[in-house]
Amino acid sequence: MEKILSEIKEAFNCISPYIQRHTAEVCPSCPSVCCVNRHSYYDKDDMVFIHALGLKGNGCKADSEDSEPCRFLQEDGCSLPSYMRPFRCTWYFCERLLDSLQRDRAKEYRAFVSAFQNLQDVRQRFLELVESKG
Repeated sequence: MEKILSEIKEAFNCISPYIQRHTAEVCPSCPSVCCVNRHSYYDKDDMVFIHALGLKGNGCKADSEDSEPCRFLQEDGCSLPSYMRPFRCTWYFCERLLDSLQRDRAKEYRAFVSAFQNLQDVRQRFLELVESKG
């Protein structure tokens, strides 16, 4: 179990700098806030992962509307490390961010897509492992 948890953290850490570089370019001039509460709720799989890491997650809904800015959002971005965020935050990309990612150098974009697929694969293996033991 430790090995796969380590793989998941590494997979998140692999994609985070790329995403952060693009959000730093796109988000400050964006006319809308995409990091809204509806993306910040942990689902069952998120809670399984957070629990397996021995971390505490905030699984309950905040007292604000789904369309309000995410409770984890701060001036410099998300206050949570990527592996502790609800997974939907990891794969939610607004149109402006997708355009920025796709305009990047082809080699870097392909590496990101590959790393993102690896994250999906290792997370799925983890969830299957947990389910088989449960």
